Amino acid sequence: MTNKIHIKLGAIEFEAEGDNELIERERDKFFSLLPQAIDAVSPGVHQASRLLEIKPVEDSFMELPIDTPISTQSIQNCGYESLAGFLRNKKFTTGVEIVMGVAYYIEYIDKLGSFTSKDIENALDESRQNKPGNISQMLTQNVKKGYLRAFKEKKDGLKTYCVLELGKNWCESYVAIEKKDDKKKSSRTGQQKPLVESALLGISIDELNLDKYCDVSKIKKFNEQMLVVILMYTKEKGIDYFTYNDIISIFKSKFRLPATTRQVSYSFESGGTMFDKKIEKRIAYYKLMNGGIKEAERIVADQRKV
Repeated sequence: MTNKIHIKLGAIEFEAEGDNELIERERDKFFSLLPQAIDAVSPGVHQASRLLEIKPVEDSFMELPIDTPISTQSIQNCGYESLAGFLRNKKFTTGVEIVMGVAYYIEYIDKLGSFTSKDIENALDESRQNKPGNISQMLTQNVKKGYLRAFKEKKDGLKTYCVLELGKNWCESYVAIEKKDDKKKSSRTGQQKPLVESALLGISIDELNLDKYCDVSKIKKFNEQMLVVILMYTKEKGIDYFTYNDIISIFKSKFRLPATTRQVSYSFESGGTMFDKKIEKRIAYYKLMNGGIKEAERIVADQRKV
């Protein structure tokens, strides 16, 4: 059954016809471009936009859920002259939050519409901001939170996204909470910087099917522990490349095991042909190769015999 939707905000009108998925996708694109349309027409639209009129065109019309009407005042630039200034003002604390903030800036402040992981990376590069690793996975985490929507259509071979109303509200209302203990600690340590949160932390430990492997804590050598952990994420979640930060975050947060940069670095570099290495934006990424998979499986088999 073909459905139609007609939306009218003052002088601005939008109409789409097709299946539910197409209508919902086109509606999201319409709202993402709404700020540009409002700026292009007379000021009278601002008052008219308070009333969102949705009416069926035919009897086959199926009413779709519409988010809270967009307030034109809330999506203005708010005085931010650059992405760097926006991030400095918001003080997002995790990689997932930073990626969400950049997504909001691209769509609602720069008004560029839908975006990809490459757009997020380029925006951070241009503003000379540190980039969190695995931006694509951090976008996925924001999709799971209901902050972003992912489209099937791709741009330059990459998945495209838009910010949903929930994500927009979260960004606009976000206020950083500075802990006194953290402030004292940072003043004492001086140059020491905290690790950016790994996107892999969004994967539940239950999703790794631990019963298929072994108790990592009972493995004596760190490099063997690391091989088994990487095997789990590779086999169960299809993760290809890992950074130092990914491994340290996983060990400490998911397995409650100690891990240092020196241990991780030595294990990767001494692994030889068990790992493939690539460098992107001065960050080293490592992939578990066939030799490493076989060695990790051997360790698992030996541990299960104990």
